[in-house]
Amino acid sequence: MLHDESPKRLTGQRAPAAEQTARELLDAPLRAEPDERLLLLDEALALLAGRTLLDIEVKPDPGASPDELAARVAAALARAGDPPAVVVTSESEEILAALARALPGVPRGLVFRTFDRRDPLAVARRTLCSLLVPSARRVGEKLAAAAREANLGVWAYTVNDAAEARRLFALGCHALFTDDWPRLQGELFGAEAAGSGAGARAARTPVAVLDLGSSSLKAALVDPAEGVVASVSAPTPTAFPAPGRVEHDPRQVEAAARALLERLADGAPGVTPAAFGLASQRSTGLWANRSTLDPLTPAVSWRDRRGAELVAGLSSSAAELESIALLPLDPAWTAVKGRALLGPRKLGWDEVLAPLGSWLGSVLTGAIPRVDPTLANRMFLVDAYRGGWSPDLLAAFGLATRVLPRLVPTVDDHGALPWPGGGPVPWTALVGDQQAAYVGAVGPLAERLVLNVGTAGFAMRAGRRDEPLPPGGRRAPLWTSRARPEPAAWLIEVPVVPPAEGGLTARTVDGSARELARRVALGDGAPAAFARRVAEALRALSGPAQQTVAVTGGGVASPQLLALLAEAFGGPLAVAKQPEATLLGTARLAAAGAKVPWALRPGGGYAPFPAD
Repeated sequence: MLHDESPKRLTGQRAPAAEQTARELLDAPLRAEPDERLLLLDEALALLAGRTLLDIEVKPDPGASPDELAARVAAALARAGDPPAVVVTSESEEILAALARALPGVPRGLVFRTFDRRDPLAVARRTLCSLLVPSARRVGEKLAAAAREANLGVWAYTVNDAAEARRLFALGCHALFTDDWPRLQGELFGAEAAGSGAGARAARTPVAVLDLGSSSLKAALVDPAEGVVASVSAPTPTAFPAPGRVEHDPRQVEAAARALLERLADGAPGVTPAAFGLASQRSTGLWANRSTLDPLTPAVSWRDRRGAELVAGLSSSAAELESIALLPLDPAWTAVKGRALLGPRKLGWDEVLAPLGSWLGSVLTGAIPRVDPTLANRMFLVDAYRGGWSPDLLAAFGLATRVLPRLVPTVDDHGALPWPGGGPVPWTALVGDQQAAYVGAVGPLAERLVLNVGTAGFAMRAGRRDEPLPPGGRRAPLWTSRARPEPAAWLIEVPVVPPAEGGLTARTVDGSARELARRVALGDGAPAAFARRVAEALRALSGPAQQTVAVTGGGVASPQLLALLAEAFGGPLAVAKQPEATLLGTARLAAAGAKVPWALRPGGGYAPFPAD
């Protein structure tokens, strides 16, 4: 996206843009913001489409025909799923005609400059425009009256003066373009309006949530009627000490979590949550001192492969072990990594092997180490039928129950979190992140096809404990409580992890819709390949009947990814209006534990994609 023929004003490059490659243009830092680069139209759509009304102005380009320009705009919109609330404008009649052919359903507007001597009403009629975009100097009583008579909208540019803005609004202008929106908004509507939207809204009965993810930590206040009303986040401290090794420093994770909770409390002074819930990545684990909770090892990520040799050594008994755990034997599980971390040394009397989320919850609250069935499942030490620690699985890894956390329900009285600046908050939910995402997306008892797109893609639905798994499938209890010690349902899931090299990265899927949009626009096939793999996982779960997929998670922020998923799946997608399903689900379970009524619709409601 470029206003001039040359990017000189922005990057200092003197050559016309038409004479440079896309990579040359996009690699040059902006002079005013060296960390920023020029935007592709796809990137602007990724950042803004569906969030605000977009005006895409198409300027004449001597290096491209009007039809070629219109086709490029149409292709970018198609890659973003043809988002609603878009208008296309131009000063060129030829380009407007080409846009009418390429995008017949998208409203068009005529831009006319201060010294343009054409009759704007006549041009608008010839090009079937519904909008005039004049220079503010051209807007007077005569033009405003003619536009009203022709039923044309009027958006004037460029207005930075409050008195001029009032004049134009009084004449009937529907919108203004400005270079200084915060100042102009304050002058027109007052400081209160200019500052609206900043800071956290005070929740009536908030629930505090901490989500320990693979790539980011999030803390939030969730109102049971409104959803997330305040949130803060930080990267999860992660190290890659060697190929195939992925670790977290537990104390760094603890420090980051405490800092987030303090920031959350500072943003909502005087508010003490009714309950606290903690969601965590499930297979990351560490050894710690049971009494002091001091870490004895790093927390080894579920992505770490150091237990591969151990798994290979158990291949002869794998089928028997898998029949007990109802999971495939894999290096990701906590028991595998725990045994690899232990090495040849003997178990100490005061050691505990715990999932990272269990350890963190104990450190934050002072409670004894505990683990719920959703986290314990990924330790590969639980008898899926009897519900407790399995002697056979423990023996296979040379472990004993004395080195394990206490096995407790998901929803229970886990202790109390000292709230910064307030009193103790009951800790009432400890849950795995994907189970929490499923509950947040469709509710604790629903049976529906769900796609949670974060660091990876997780195709999920509720099912039975003993049903056959699809290829690559996993199963785990959905949640339990003291009143319902048996799982209400089992989560059947198929994870789709992007390739580490040459494909999507955690950053692209989970946090950077702009980066993914650029890759799609420049012809990178990895996002489409990822979408096809996710679609295959969804079809494997849905069976012969095509179901509507409830889509949630950070990937919802990428219209290009949603478009690729819709094309690959070939069925309807319903996109969560509040995509932070892990936060919502954890809060809902914590609210149940504290007997706080829950009124928010699953996912905060859903919208079809592409939008109707």
